[in-house]
Amino acid sequence: MNPSLRNKLDKAAAQSKPGERIAEIGAVIAEALRAIGRDPILVGGAAVEFYTQGGYSTSDLDFVSDSGVDVVETMKALGFEKIGKDFVDRARGIYVEFPSGSLGPGEKWSEIDVNGVPLRIISCEDLLVDRLCGYKFWKSAIDGINALLLMEMNVLDETRLFLAAKREGVLDALQTINGVRETIVRKKLPTSAANRLIEEKMRSL
Repeated sequence: MNPSLRNKLDKAAAQSKPGERIAEIGAVIAEALRAIGRDPILVGGAAVEFYTQGGYSTSDLDFVSDSGVDVVETMKALGFEKIGKDFVDRARGIYVEFPSGSLGPGEKWSEIDVNGVPLRIISCEDLLVDRLCGYKFWKSAIDGINALLLMEMNVLDETRLFLAAKREGVLDALQTINGVRETIVRKKLPTSAANRLIEEKMRSL
């Protein structure tokens, strides 16, 4: 393990801007794992935080990557403790999990540059569809709110988004969030009212 990576992780964890903090932490972990032949993809709430520039905030980083003893040793060398399925760094306030070895069928990733270090991150369209699944099937209002934030703050491939939503059976949820978005603009709803509307619409899905 390159000792400078621990210093980089210290610096990333101290970053005050939420979206940049999550990207910098992710890039350090990706750089460490790349040295053992892995190239992890950032997914989940951390990806939402990046795409929404801190509109949603989390201390948890989920990566899609093959796991193994070498991954455990690399994470420990970075300062993480393995607790169950999680890697925990209490001192820096970082929690990492590797929930899957690969993205789902049809899902894609993009590569971003973080201070000269490449970091793979799930595409915004696939991330949005994942949030729509949580909104519809798990009745998670926060996932609906995150879906709305992703729509508002990113340029999306509308055709790819439609096809992915159709594939996952959440076209109705996509239409619902689009409808909420239009209502917010038309009626100039404050955030609290918009959130209540998202929760209300969720019950009919």
